Amino acid sequence: MTSLFDRLEKEEAIVREELDALREKISVVEERLIRLTITRDTLRSLSTDGAPNVDTDPADDSSPLDLDGDENQSAEAAGSGEATEPSASEPLGLKEARERMLELLTRSRRAMKASEITTLIGDLASRSETTRSRLKKLVVEGRVVEEPTGWFAIAPGVAAAESGSEG
Repeated sequence: MTSLFDRLEKEEAIVREELDALREKISVVEERLIRLTITRDTLRSLSTDGAPNVDTDPADDSSPLDLDGDENQSAEAAGSGEATEPSASEPLGLKEARERMLELLTRSRRAMKASEITTLIGDLASRSETTRSRLKKLVVEGRVVEEPTGWFAIAPGVAAAESGSEG
């Protein structure tokens, strides 16, 4: 007969695997949503006559603002954060990238993978490892937490300090 602790460990492992699978599905769906949003924004920008496109509703002003407050930028949906359009032709500098990462994580109030953060801050998609490295440095500084491994979120004290400094 297996001990209660062995059964609990097995059940915990099963639940952790299910959670990892769900996180991966969420990541895939969020990436798809980002691409759809970018596609919609691109199609809107291609309107050459300046008149509203037949396929778009001019009253639909639901596209959120980017980190700098400009309209018509790609953004993550479901109120989980705001971001710039990932159309960078040059890599972001260290200071700019760090500011954008902290801003994004503060506004999103959820953990994200480095690849998602890279896209949402407008850096080149090929630089997700650079973003991961920068995030790890922010973890060491105590401004970001990594939990579980590979998922980054704003540190609780930093989030409170950021919201306290607004307005």
